[in-house]
Amino acid sequence: MIELTKAPCNSLLEVKSFTGMGGWQKRLEAIGIRKGIRLKKITCQPFGGPIVVDVNGTKISLGRGIASRIQVELAQHVK
Repeated sequence: MIELTKAPCNSLLEVKSFTGMGGWQKRLEAIGIRKGIRLKKITCQPFGGPIVVDVNGTKISLGRGIASRIQVELAQHVK
C-alpha cells in the first residue's frame, strides 16, 4: 500500500484504508471515497498543489494533507 500522494498519475487505484483521519473519513465517504472504491488519480503536481481524482465520473480535488492519509493499492495502469 502507498499514500495517494505517492501513487503514479493516470493509474486506477483501490482505496485500502485511512490513517489518522478523525472526522475527515466521514466527509470523504460522503463524497464517494471509501474503502474498496476504485478511483483514478488524474493530476501529479511537481511542486505541491491539490491531488485530483476521478470517482465514478466525478472529479474531486483533495489537499495533499488529506490525500497523504489515504492508503491505496495500484489496480492497473490506465493510458
